[in-house]
Amino acid sequence: MKKSIFAKPHNHKIEKADFIKYTNNLKQKGKRFKSHSQIETFDAKQVLELLSKKSVVRLGVVQGADEKGKRISILVAYNAQGKMVGKALQTADPCPPPPCETE
Repeated sequence: MKKSIFAKPHNHKIEKADFIKYTNNLKQKGKRFKSHSQIETFDAKQVLELLSKKSVVRLGVVQGADEKGKRISILVAYNAQGKMVGKALQTADPCPPPPCETE
């Protein structure tokens, strides 16, 4: 059996306040994204949980940055009115502060 290259999944749900903070950090720091050597992933179970919400009609990936300017990609679900549904998911690598809690 081949060993998985993906790390053990963490809880990557973020609050709306953190979502806004990360996207604002990106603008304030004037960051532009370069290619990222690591594979950016979202945990499949958490994505399916997000998709299972009844009103979800669209998915989007939003770019953000933490306080140190480290890049974060955020998966967001939207309803038909363009409102965010559920908690957005940040990428598994890198994990912005605070550190992820393993479930």
